[in-house]
Amino acid sequence: MMWSRKSTDRRGSTIARRGLRAAGVAAVIPTAFLMGAQPAAAHPPSGSVHVWGSDVRVRSCQSTSCDLATTERLTNVRVKAYCQIDNGEKGRVTDGAYTNTYWVQIITPGRTLGWISAVYVSGGSNNGPVPGAPVDSPSDPTIDCEYI
Repeated sequence: MMWSRKSTDRRGSTIARRGLRAAGVAAVIPTAFLMGAQPAAAHPPSGSVHVWGSDVRVRSCQSTSCDLATTERLTNVRVKAYCQIDNGEKGRVTDGAYTNTYWVQIITPGRTLGWISAVYVSGGSNNGPVPGAPVDSPSDPTIDCEYI
């Protein structure tokens, strides 16, 4: 509905304003702010992990086919970790005698959120989770990698 001119009724209120109220627009605008229009706060990292590899690339998702999250490369550094997830065969990374399907969600020293293969994290075993970050799995609903 288009309003080509401003009209007032006998009480002096504009018809346009009454039309907006009737349409519920006045009630919708404040509700949008209460219903999540603002971004949710990120939960803090749950732990930390040691990256033992050299020039480890940080990905935007849990596969070597994913884009790089940053040009920053990690070498022998401890980073904050949110969680880890088993990405199955599509996420498998092998480097020499080490192989793993788990990926760890981290914050780099340069403050970029991304994923690294667990094959480059100290303390784990082949095809298993690494110490220092909670595991997101269907059997444990309390752990959730929120930024997948």
